[in-house]
Amino acid sequence: MTSEQSIIAALTDIVGEDYLSTSIFERVKSSLDIFPYEKKREELPLVVVLPGNREEVAGIVSYANQEKIPVYVRGSGTSFTGAARYPEPGIVINTKRLNHFSINRDNNYFECGPGCICNEISNLLAKEGCFLPLAPGSKLIASMGGLISNNTSAHIIDPSIGKPGDYVLGLDVVLPTGEILETGTTGMRRPAGNDLTKFFVGGDGLFGVITNIRMRLVPDFFRSNGLLIYPELNSLARGVQRLYYDRCPAPLFMEFMDEKTADIGFELKQLAHPGGPVIMFVAIGNTQEEADSAATRIVAAMAKENPLVAERITDAEKWDTLWTTREVIGSYLMQSTGNQWISAEVVSNLSGLEECMNDVVNFTDGLPLLSGLDSYLFGHIGALTMHPGVIIPRDWDDGRKMQAVDEKFAREAELNLKYQTCGGEWGQFAKRTAFFEQRYGQDGINIIRNMKKVFDPNNILNRGIL
Repeated sequence: MTSEQSIIAALTDIVGEDYLSTSIFERVKSSLDIFPYEKKREELPLVVVLPGNREEVAGIVSYANQEKIPVYVRGSGTSFTGAARYPEPGIVINTKRLNHFSINRDNNYFECGPGCICNEISNLLAKEGCFLPLAPGSKLIASMGGLISNNTSAHIIDPSIGKPGDYVLGLDVVLPTGEILETGTTGMRRPAGNDLTKFFVGGDGLFGVITNIRMRLVPDFFRSNGLLIYPELNSLARGVQRLYYDRCPAPLFMEFMDEKTADIGFELKQLAHPGGPVIMFVAIGNTQEEADSAATRIVAAMAKENPLVAERITDAEKWDTLWTTREVIGSYLMQSTGNQWISAEVVSNLSGLEECMNDVVNFTDGLPLLSGLDSYLFGHIGALTMHPGVIIPRDWDDGRKMQAVDEKFAREAELNLKYQTCGGEWGQFAKRTAFFEQRYGQDGINIIRNMKKVFDPNNILNRGIL
């Protein structure tokens, strides 16, 4: 077995002593996620390294593969599935220094490192009149590498503009055996047939370390906004079904809050209580007239289910205030109570949306721990995605907190199996591995495991996530 001293010496030769840390603070910080319980000391990483280029990444991975040492890749640690909570000691590659960014205007694409922060890239592209097809709630801290590894739609509605992977032209990837692979194209058309990029976009970090992302420049849209308030959640669900059954253009965003959650957000922004569950949406078009027409059609279709309010919002200041009522909820609930938030990702199919809405309203029923806690409901209803959540008391011991998280994932799996769906935001493994096997069968999980063996014969990369 390789000693810790020799591991540190070998890694220092690759990245230099300024970009390597064995401090307990860095090791703890680099192995935590959003779960409310502490990290076990015996599971802490051995060392955290911050490579500055793909050659250094390749050197680290090649050494780890030779010595059969686990390697875990760390972006911002915002995973909701436990993938950022590493199950055994190893080397953590922090991607913070892999933060290059450039725009190739002549060929209509941009490139960035996996350590770039989503919101910063979005702002840089906005200056060029372009839109980044990634919009997670954690955009202020989420890193591009993790988002692409999950191929997360986040808050964007898939039927509107698709998945992020639809815009990825190519990647630079370090394989678990240390080789550097360049995938895809510098052209505007993605490869047909076998495109190596597809193994890593949405690959959950199992097959390689992304060191460069190339994405097509997307011209920004014109937008038109709308608000609907329903008397109760069943009519809200039927309103969303109307949107699709009446063949309206899918909005870019469509968020909802149940009445209890909406009351909190509206009160925080000094707005009158809405009087029912709320939907807010952003329609898009290539012209303002096209966007306005889409919004008008959406409002008209959803108004057939008798909402209390159904209107386009044309005042920009009013819209900004309304939109932030949804954005402030999670942070406010934690700050105001001093406790910790966990939520599930339940996805309905279209025909079952009303029944699924009833299921998520009763999400905690019968669960030993969660049923006794206050629950809240919001989500990306245009994508048929709902996030039932609870506040976990901070003074619970770690055993109870772990049980609460497990209860949450078990009920989430139960409902996604019922509706034959799966999460579209958070990735498929770690705490969700059992669900993946239930959903797609032994043959399905074996395909992934066998692919893992091909790419990673010594199982060093993100070991234990699968």
